[in-house]
Amino acid sequence: MGSRAAYDMVIDALVQAGITHVFGLPGGYTIDIFKAMHGREKEIKAVVPRDEQTASCMADMYGKLTGKPGVFAAQGAFAGSTGMFGVIESFLAHSPMLVLSELSELDGFQVHGPIQSATGQYGSFDLPGILKGNTKYLSVAHYPREAVMSVQLAIKHAITGNPGPTAVLFRSNAIKGTVPEQGFPEIYDTSVYLTSAKTCPPPQAIAAAAEILASARNPVIIAGNGVRISRGFDELRKLAELIGAPVATSYLGKSVILETHTLAAGPMGYTGVPLANETIGLADVILVVGCRLKPQDTCFANPKMIDPKRQKIIQIDIDARNASWTMPANISLVGDAALSLELLSAKLTEVVDQTAAKSRIKAFSALKKAKGFFAHPSTLSTSVPLYPQRAVYEVQQAAPESAIICTDAGNNRHWMNHFFQTKGTNTYFGTGGLGGVSWSMAAALAAKVVYPERPAIGVCSDGGFAMQIHTLLTSVQYGLAPIYVVLNNSALGMTAQGMGAESVGTEFPDTDYASIARSFGCFAERVEKPGETSEAVAEAIRQGKPSVIDVVIDPAQDMKKECYSALAMEVLSGSVMRVY
Repeated sequence: MGSRAAYDMVIDALVQAGITHVFGLPGGYTIDIFKAMHGREKEIKAVVPRDEQTASCMADMYGKLTGKPGVFAAQGAFAGSTGMFGVIESFLAHSPMLVLSELSELDGFQVHGPIQSATGQYGSFDLPGILKGNTKYLSVAHYPREAVMSVQLAIKHAITGNPGPTAVLFRSNAIKGTVPEQGFPEIYDTSVYLTSAKTCPPPQAIAAAAEILASARNPVIIAGNGVRISRGFDELRKLAELIGAPVATSYLGKSVILETHTLAAGPMGYTGVPLANETIGLADVILVVGCRLKPQDTCFANPKMIDPKRQKIIQIDIDARNASWTMPANISLVGDAALSLELLSAKLTEVVDQTAAKSRIKAFSALKKAKGFFAHPSTLSTSVPLYPQRAVYEVQQAAPESAIICTDAGNNRHWMNHFFQTKGTNTYFGTGGLGGVSWSMAAALAAKVVYPERPAIGVCSDGGFAMQIHTLLTSVQYGLAPIYVVLNNSALGMTAQGMGAESVGTEFPDTDYASIARSFGCFAERVEKPGETSEAVAEAIRQGKPSVIDVVIDPAQDMKKECYSALAMEVLSGSVMRVY
């Protein structure tokens, strides 16, 4: 009777699930997992950055891009500390992820409180407790067979229903032990556990929703992250065109429809574009697809934008708990977004008034032209220092349709959301779960791992860039070529503006990040004048190597003043209040 090491079978499980990369740092008993990938590079590769924070963020982005769990593997103490950055982002933004870690319990001495022990017993810290509150599924494997089967189940849970992170923690004997060839329960190929079945709403609910949409005078669609997760881009576009409904997107839904499309209304919410918020406010029927309608989406529940008392709401969501969560819906369609949109379109084809739909498309197109959709004088400013709005516009001009754009937290996130017009479907990704500064550094790097032939541009602040500048070393090491555009105002701009005259700890010395990047072997330019950003980005794409465009921007530009919606400001100032 033969047997195999549990760590070899764990790698088998990943390969059987179609997972191509593991992101992390070998340490503790996860060393055996990394050793098990030796000689199997054609099936699965390890990517080892310089910090667990970067590794977990790369795993998060891998999940966003592929729909498969991004695997983050690290020693317990560090998976549960710096590594939690990407895990929490994955949890809140619903990216499939698998955390593989261990308890460093020093087998046989776990009750003696060895250093780094993570069991949660006396003298140890509680890694299972940390991960239990921030994952969909958690298993602590005590035996080799349990270790392998737990990984298979964790993969299944990560991609089923509303995706998210899962975790398997190994005791030393579990990952190092062997699994007999014959034994119970039997271990099957991982692929048989991964069902491709999609949930869909019942026919009567689809029919009722279609009836309301067909009778709407001004239907509007709100598209969120659920469209991206389900890959329902074509289904969304076809339904919008069928009924002549403008499409506004949440922050996490930006680029689920081309923002150059006739019916694209742009990003909604407190730093969205005015057209999107105004269009939603004028709707009599709103179809919400894969968006939970968070306060930031709804301009803090301003009734001028969304009001269930005067508007009918139809909401599609994979999780019944999310439908009618923050706003009451007239009809909740619980199911996969892409499939639900397809079924809804099929029903609407029977009843929709095509003449009225075409009239709405024509009217909205004229409205966009009159409003100057995504056009703003500040994007063409010739001022020095550069306006961040101008820098964003120049990145947009230089980026090809296929480019993957990753944005960060802080002011740069809102400058990009408000002024960057996407040209490709599913090309724009932002940190909108945890919303952590420096996420875009790892995300752009992961994008080059998954799609090495496509440009990947990470836009961040100088604060965020400094936090994970070591991603440049990883880029050079693996021959990857992300492009980082640093909006550099030598400050934590959003925090400084929030503090006002009493700002403390928000200013940094002027730093030439281009010079630092060159010392790492990267292409780099420091930009100080209008026109130079687009030229530098275009050259970085031609160079085909890790690149840094250090853009010196005007710190006096007030993001809140330039980007915040008037509807949001009404609520924040107290001039509009909802009475219950």
